Amino acid sequence: MDAKRRSVLTSVTLGLAAGASIEAHAASAPAQGGATAQKNRLDRRMQQEIAARQIINCMNRYTTYASMGRVSSMINEFATTMKDVQADVSFGFYYGADGISRFANVNGLLIGDADHGTYLNGATNLFANTTDVVEVAEDLKTGKGLWLTAQAVTVRDPSKGFTPRVGYSRRAADFVEVDGEWKIWHYVVYGLIDMPVDKIWVDADVVTENQRNAYDWIPANLKPDLPTGPGIGALASWRPDRPILHIGVPVPYRTFAETFSYARTT
Repeated sequence: MDAKRRSVLTSVTLGLAAGASIEAHAASAPAQGGATAQKNRLDRRMQQEIAARQIINCMNRYTTYASMGRVSSMINEFATTMKDVQADVSFGFYYGADGISRFANVNGLLIGDADHGTYLNGATNLFANTTDVVEVAEDLKTGKGLWLTAQAVTVRDPSKGFTPRVGYSRRAADFVEVDGEWKIWHYVVYGLIDMPVDKIWVDADVVTENQRNAYDWIPANLKPDLPTGPGIGALASWRPDRPILHIGVPVPYRTFAETFSYARTT
C-alpha cells in the first residue's frame, strides 16, 4: 500500500472514530442529565421522608405534653413566630402567639400545670394518634398531617365528681419549618364520637348533651378569640341527622400556595 493510500485510510479511520466519539458523548449527555435529575428527586424524597417523621414526632410530643399538663412544652411545639398560628379543639378559636399561650393554659386548667407544680388528682387526658397521613411540600418549607385519634378523658366536676368520657376525633394540622425545626402552624380537632363511658354515642341524651357543650367556665383572661368553628370538638360528634364530616386529606404538593389549608378562613 503506497503512502497516499495509507494516508487516506488513516484519515477515514480517524474520522469514523472521532464521529463515534462525538455521537457517544451526545448520547451519554442526556443519560447523565437524567441520572442527575433522578438523584436530585431521590435526595428530595429522602428529605421529605425525614421531615414527615419529624412532623409525626412533633404532633405526638404535643399530645403527650397535653396529657401531662406541661403547658410551656405544649406552646413550644407551635410556630409562635407565625402571625396566623392558630388552634381550635373544642373550647374556642385561638389566634396568634398570645392566643396559643391562652389555649395551652386552658388545658392546664383541665389537667394541671406541671410548670407551676399544679397537679389535679384524677384528671386524665389520654390520646392515641393513629393512621397518620403526612405530606411534606416539595420545597420542604411546609407539611400537612391528619390523624384518627382515640381519646379517654377524665375531668372532675365539683357537683358530679369524676366524669370519664371516651371517643374518637380527627386531628389535622399544617406545619412549617422554623429555624430547622418543624412546628404546628394551623391546628384543629374535628369531632367524630364523644360519650360517657356508661353510654353509647347513639343514645339520644348523649347527642343532646354534646350539642349544648358549653365552655363558659373559662376565665376572662383565657377566653378564645372566637367561638369554636364548624365541625370542631364534641359539637360535631355523631348525630342521626347528618353524615360524617368530610375534611381535606393531605396529598403530595409542591408549595403551600398550591394546596389547601387547615387554617380558619372566617
